[in-house]
Amino acid sequence: MFLLKFLGLKWIIGLTVVGGVSVVGVTALYLAVVGGVDIPGLSDAFRVDPEPPSPQVIARADQVEEDIRDAIEDNSAFFLELTNQNLSDLLQSELSSEDRIQNLKVEIRSDDVKVSGDLAGRVRIGFSGIIGIALEQGQVELDLMSVDVSSLPTPGFVKDEIQPFIDEVLDINERLRESGATQIQAVNLDPGVLQIIGVQAAGATVADSTIAALQSGFGSGSTPPMPPGGDVVPIGRIGSEQGSPLYLALGDSLAANVGVSDPRQGYVSRFHGFLESERNETLGLVNLGISGESTISIQNGTQLNQALSVLNGSSQVSVLTIDLGANDVLAHLGSADCLQGESGPRGAACQARVSAAMDAFSPNFRSILQRLDAALDSGAEFYVMTVYNPFDFGIGIPLEAFTSQVVADLNELIKAEAEGVGATVADPFSDMADNAGAWTNMLFDQDIHPNAEGYQVLANSLAEARGG
Repeated sequence: MFLLKFLGLKWIIGLTVVGGVSVVGVTALYLAVVGGVDIPGLSDAFRVDPEPPSPQVIARADQVEEDIRDAIEDNSAFFLELTNQNLSDLLQSELSSEDRIQNLKVEIRSDDVKVSGDLAGRVRIGFSGIIGIALEQGQVELDLMSVDVSSLPTPGFVKDEIQPFIDEVLDINERLRESGATQIQAVNLDPGVLQIIGVQAAGATVADSTIAALQSGFGSGSTPPMPPGGDVVPIGRIGSEQGSPLYLALGDSLAANVGVSDPRQGYVSRFHGFLESERNETLGLVNLGISGESTISIQNGTQLNQALSVLNGSSQVSVLTIDLGANDVLAHLGSADCLQGESGPRGAACQARVSAAMDAFSPNFRSILQRLDAALDSGAEFYVMTVYNPFDFGIGIPLEAFTSQVVADLNELIKAEAEGVGATVADPFSDMADNAGAWTNMLFDQDIHPNAEGYQVLANSLAEARGG
């Protein structure tokens, strides 16, 4: 009788027999109402036709989609906030008159997301489910952990029907990929608000407003200082060459020589030449650096696997260098959230960006270094490079102090992880300080990458770390 009372179907009392409810009658009702089984007469009596989403819901969902694109488009790092209403509208807008799931609503909670709605078909029956959210190697994983159908025992088919819909409509990874974002650093849950923070494969770029702030204080007539290392790490002789023993270079756009037209001007080729001179032997050179690489993308892409293949191959790798971290953090530092508005670096959005980037960096970087160290011969030289600050022009504006402190904090994390595997740290941060206007392409192409002089500084930091 509880089932009948719950459904409010008092007229179904005709199914009862003396002493209680007919088992046949309740079974038929359950199958017709919940199970979706056609029972002549009974099924038609309880049928409720699904309704398509209203124009208002569709309009709001379209606006959410546009807001997602705006948050990500033309930015190398993104900070996206979605509310209960935003997610509810996205879900509801994807429903059609053919779907049994109706009236979907989302409630973002501190540890999970609750979704509720109706199952339409024979009658409209409420359900609710709990979605767990986890972040795995830069991708969001959604798991419908439990489903309750009103106060009835949960039939397995309900979860089987809802999970694919959740996977498809709330596929955060695909929605971000459509706008160019592929690497998620953090998913933060606060009551009513979902924050998604990450970077894009293009790597760090700089907003026009940031360049304008730096240009306004930088004297155009200043004489650029001479970078250190001119005699120690001149332009190299090769960009790559097979051989054994071998120097294997890994990293982001710095290893990939972005910012100079000739790879021999990059720090990898310069350091390779220095090594040959110091060791008095010919070294092969394999440079696997990829522009835009972060500690997330290197684990999901090809570079790390290729490196491990080389390390486990026939050639003896006697020197290994890696630079990573700039694309994890610098893209956020150049964002409008951190550099514009009244709150600027102290604002919640900027603080959330920086915190997420730092928290994601250490475990990722540790895993990378440990895998490389395990494959590297015990007698090989292993160098890890810190990050320089491309926003430090030496003109004394708040932007420089803020970004320098964040980069210094990042470098402490890099040093700690490098020491954890016994690698030697090369630290160009101090030498590049105050000189980004002269030794990067920031003033000319809004490009954070070094020019030839800047790459000389980076190579010299490696030579100094080796004791040259």
